[in-house]
Order: sequence, then structure tokens, then C-alpha cells
Amino acid sequence: MKTQTLLAAIASTLVLPAFAQSSVTVFGVIDANYQHASQGGASVNRVNGNGGNQISRLGFRGTEDLGGGLSASFVLDMALNIDTGAGGLTSTNNQTAAAGSGITFNRRSTVSLTSKTLGELRIGRDFTPTYWNLTAFDPFGTAGAGSAANIIQSNLSKVSTVQTALRASNSVGYFLPQGNGLYGQLMYAMGENPSNAPNGTRKDGNYAGLRIGYADANLHVALAHGRTSLASGDVTTTNAGASYAFGPVKPMVQVFQDRKDNVATPNRSSGFLVGAQFTVGSGYIPVSYSQIHDNAAVERKAQLLAIGYVYNLSKRTAVYTTFSRIGNSGGASVSGGGVTGVANAAWKGTDIGIRHSF
Repeated sequence: MKTQTLLAAIASTLVLPAFAQSSVTVFGVIDANYQHASQGGASVNRVNGNGGNQISRLGFRGTEDLGGGLSASFVLDMALNIDTGAGGLTSTNNQTAAAGSGITFNRRSTVSLTSKTLGELRIGRDFTPTYWNLTAFDPFGTAGAGSAANIIQSNLSKVSTVQTALRASNSVGYFLPQGNGLYGQLMYAMGENPSNAPNGTRKDGNYAGLRIGYADANLHVALAHGRTSLASGDVTTTNAGASYAFGPVKPMVQVFQDRKDNVATPNRSSGFLVGAQFTVGSGYIPVSYSQIHDNAAVERKAQLLAIGYVYNLSKRTAVYTTFSRIGNSGGASVSGGGVTGVANAAWKGTDIGIRHSF
């Protein structure tokens, strides 16, 4: 009997780890480039360290198998500016401007409980559903001089000053279980204002959004919608995108519209992107044309045309270059960065950089 008891005890110590397997991974991207930018007679040469091919970042992720198809996980992901060593900015309440430049896990800081059959419940600061289409269907991945975000989230856009344009703090999210190509995300984030807050500000900073999509080896389509409550007027955004890979070519398209309530015109902005990635040897060529305009009495418009080349030195390291031009009309003054925007003047940018991921 004692022998059987001892064997049972030994067996239990061997079995338990199988139901509590865990792992922690360090990951990141180090991307820096030399950029020349000009607009309206002014120009600048600079080292851009937040990423011209992929956004520079440092993160930690971990997961624990709880057994029965259930797992717990976390992600801590911070932005980096390689040229200065500074961290990224974050808004704590989805209302006030993002601040801070030290170690802040501003890109994502979440804890999750995931079931293979029921999906994932995620809590913390996370990417909003309405952001994902902008980067998933951009040949430049919303990074660098060629990023469509340079105009989509410019001063022509109604979401240009909304802190939930990319991410939301204090969020609770749900993701559909993976399978059959269908995926979906729901999110509700809070500005965390007290119940006795001044009239009209109780919901300030709240965000609600959803995204539904389908992806297989070739086809990818998705639709997203979100609303941010603000004391100055709620902002809604809707976007959709699609891509299809066949052979060495992957064309992409996306459309979007943003609207702000309780303000005089211009109170709406909309636009589109068409582009593609062409596989060439050990690299690829991204190209895109995107446009945004508002509903001002004299329509303001910005158009971005970009082409680049990314050459993979290995699975983790690449060198790249990008040439981009933003044309402005109707009084628009959109700039891709580095120099101050000038009405009706074109912005031109050239990136030459290196990206290393781990």
C-alpha cells in the first residue's frame, strides 16, 4: 500500500506540469532610417527611429496552458524611438493628449483568457478594431514615408485628434475563436469619468467598436466600425478592406469615412487606397495611391503616391527604401512629417533604412 501511495505521488508530480505549461518570449523590431523631407521651400534631413518598414518596438508575451482547451496569456508591447532611445506616448483616459516618453507599454498591455471553443476575453490597452484595416490593407503597413496613415490620420481626418484612432486604454475586448477563416473583434473602452462628472462629459473617452473578417491563404476581407464619445462631439469611423494574393502579386484596396457630431462643416472626411505588393527575388516592391477629402465648402484634398523596395537579407533583417509624395489642394496642408505643412504645397519624402526583428 505504501509503495502504491508513493508511486501515485510521483505520478502526480509528473502529470501536473502537463496542465500548467507556460512560456515567456521577448520580441521586437529595431527599425531606423535616414529620411529627407521637403515641403513649401523647407527641407530637413533626419534619422527616423520609430520605423520606416515596421514600427520599432520591444515586447514580452507569455502564455500558460490551463488544460481543457483553456489558456491564460499576457502581452506587454512598447514603442521605441531608436534615434533618441525614448519610448512611446500613451493616453490614460482616451481623452487627453498622449504623454510620456519613458518606458510605457503604450502599444499594447493586456491580459487574456482564451478558450479554443469560446474565444478570447482580453483586458487592458489594445489596438482598436477600426485600426486594423488601415494597416492590414496598406502595402507599407502604416509605417514610414509611404504609409497611408500620413493622410488618413492627418489634419483633414475627423479622427486626427482622437486618442482611440489606433489604440484604447481601459478596454475589454472579445475575439471569436479561430477557425474556418472567419474572425471577429468586439471592444468597449472607458474614459473612466465619475458619475457626477459635469453634464456631457460622463462618457467622454468611451469607445465602442467591432471588426469582422475572413482570411484564407489568398483572400482577405474585413469591415470595421467604431464610435468614440467626446464632450466636443462624438466621432464615428467606418472602414473596409480587401486583398488577394495570386502568384507574386498581392493587390489591396480599402475605403474609409469618419464623421464628427455637433460641429459645423467640415464634419466628415472620406477616402480610399489602392495598392499592391510585388514579390521580386528576395524582396518585394510596395506601391500605393491613397486619397482623403473633407466636405468643406471648398473641398480640401490630399493625395499620396508611394513606391518602395524591401530586400530581405535574412528572415529577420531587411534593408529598404521608399519614395513618397503628398499632393495638397483646396487649402489642404497635409505633411508626412519633418517639416510644417504648407497649404497647397506638396510634401516629398525619401526613406533609406534597415529593419531587424527578433
